[in-house]
Amino acid sequence: MKRQRQRHRGNQTPQSWGFTFVGGGCDRRDGPKPQNRSRGDSVFPLSQASVGDRLWVVDLPAGLEPKGLRLGDEVSILSCTESGSVVLSVNGQQLGFCGDRTQGIQVSREPQSLQQLRHLKVGEAGRILGYDCPHRGYRKRLLAMGLTPGTEFTVTRHAPLGDPVEICVRGFSLSLRKDEACALLVEAIEE
Repeated sequence: MKRQRQRHRGNQTPQSWGFTFVGGGCDRRDGPKPQNRSRGDSVFPLSQASVGDRLWVVDLPAGLEPKGLRLGDEVSILSCTESGSVVLSVNGQQLGFCGDRTQGIQVSREPQSLQQLRHLKVGEAGRILGYDCPHRGYRKRLLAMGLTPGTEFTVTRHAPLGDPVEICVRGFSLSLRKDEACALLVEAIEE
């Protein structure tokens, strides 16, 4: 006779509870302490967040997306330490990041208007906000092409099947393959 699993917290079983810690060392060493920030700062490192904050991820260092954190995700801060380590809730799971990692994760109090480059029409101007790269090489390649966060561009041409997309960046024409265009997260701007 099979024993039924006891249910806890709605439909979750104890096996579905989880916590993931991402990062290197522990908090025992004396490192730089996070600076206080004013409430008016629009983008700041995750290490400067406070317990109870509801934030949106604006920029990530390479390698964190497979760990469960993606650009545009809404996060709630559950715990934080003086050294910058943070435990947060995102997409129904809890993640912990050491102080070194939280320095590189940029967050905002307001959700960003993220969209992929392929959604902009010909003639529209945009600004690069970040990357949604499925493979590590895309981010390096996009950075090498000068497509850094904050860079403004204009869409000059879409091929009939969407591959490639041509943009004008800093006075130069640049053609991006469909995969590269999908990896760029942008916002439309008024010229």
